[in-house]
Amino acid sequence: MASVTGNFTISFADIDRDTINIAKDGIFIGRLDTCEIVLDHKSVSRIHAAINFRDGKYFLVNLSSSNVLTLNGRLLGPQKDDVLADGDTIQIGPFTISVGPLDKNLNLIVESQFSERLPRKTGDLAPKEPQAPAPPPASEGVLKVFWEKRTRAKEDWGTRLRPTEKPKPGKAMFNWRPTSDLRRPWRIGLFVWALLILGAAGVFAYFRYPQTYAPKPLSNPHVTTENSRGVAVRANSGSCTTCHTPDQPVENSCISCHQASEFHSSNTKAHEDAGITCTVCHKEHQGADFDIKKTAIQSCAECHNDSNKTIYNGKPVHTAHGGTYGYPIVDGAWKWKGVYREIADAIPEINRSITGDKDENARLNRHFHTVHTGRLTVPAGLKGDSRGLVSCRTCHTNFSPIDRETPKATCAACHTTSPEAANRDQRFGTSTANCISCHVQHPYSTGRWSEFLTEDAINRRKAAVIKKLTKPADE
Repeated sequence: MASVTGNFTISFADIDRDTINIAKDGIFIGRLDTCEIVLDHKSVSRIHAAINFRDGKYFLVNLSSSNVLTLNGRLLGPQKDDVLADGDTIQIGPFTISVGPLDKNLNLIVESQFSERLPRKTGDLAPKEPQAPAPPPASEGVLKVFWEKRTRAKEDWGTRLRPTEKPKPGKAMFNWRPTSDLRRPWRIGLFVWALLILGAAGVFAYFRYPQTYAPKPLSNPHVTTENSRGVAVRANSGSCTTCHTPDQPVENSCISCHQASEFHSSNTKAHEDAGITCTVCHKEHQGADFDIKKTAIQSCAECHNDSNKTIYNGKPVHTAHGGTYGYPIVDGAWKWKGVYREIADAIPEINRSITGDKDENARLNRHFHTVHTGRLTVPAGLKGDSRGLVSCRTCHTNFSPIDRETPKATCAACHTTSPEAANRDQRFGTSTANCISCHVQHPYSTGRWSEFLTEDAINRRKAAVIKKLTKPADE
């Protein structure tokens, strides 16, 4: 049976380092210390390339858009990949990576082009012989050249083409006038005045016709002068320079502003590694009534789609869950990674219930049931406990043996809402699936999806988020 993961053997020809054996789906090459192959040079990007193992083959992917990567002397463009074969040579900056025999392992040999010219040890550095000081520059003839230039300057009394005084009457110069190509250029003051006049006209137009400087008006949250929602440290008040600065990208302004008591602009690790920033999901200048959060949620399905051929961090994206959703159990085994740490920070029940899981299956089981039971009000058509909350019997009809078929049908009661429903969250657009009930882009926020959460659970989540945001960095 073929191996589902790749096997990489990495050795260094010119550096005193041990050979590394790695068994993973892929490895990264770059300047960061977290990369499997670290190439410390200014011509190498932080994450320059990746080698992924797919369908029994090894693929080289170029992840750098600013620096060059070649395979066998052929340029490999950004976000492009190619299959590796025995004897291939990868060139990244001053480093050469040779591909060895491809049997069960992918053998990679890293070598620097400067290895033969650089000493291996400090003892190899031979002391340089002291050099005699350079002789002072010859000064002979300096005064002679100076006085010659001074004399020529005094004798330059002008010519007919460049008169230095008012022409005198005479046969040759009676009606002499300089031609246009010999006139003196305009003075700098004219350009200064022109710049001031144009600048004043631009300032007047900015206040008189502000719509000229933007394709459409700002959304209402960025125009208001009040800041009482707790998601930003200050109100934007329709200011351009709050977001647009000459020395920083717009994303930096978003992060510095959205660091409030109930919201933190932290990104999920997957999106951070893929280079997804604020402006990728949140669009501005689309009109006053444009809902920035609503369109961001709708963009999830537009990006996570089989038709999206863009490669992120060396890997493509696909339609989420194969176009469906539901109970994460396949053939009696959990097909789920569990609750991410950022989301668990906002659910005190998960952190308090850690008692030492005996295995990974027990941990996933605890995560899943802690999130659902005792925190959610039972939806219409399902059975709850005496308090009207979701319990074990809400999803399972029997426990001996455990019923794993009914939960697949009960997921839709909470995780989908008809477009015509009165309690529908309009941010979901035309899709019936409530993606943000499980997937949270900004985990440290008190305004997350709360359609079925009890008031007590919402208050506990808010308190946990506020505690996390106000906690000192060194704790």
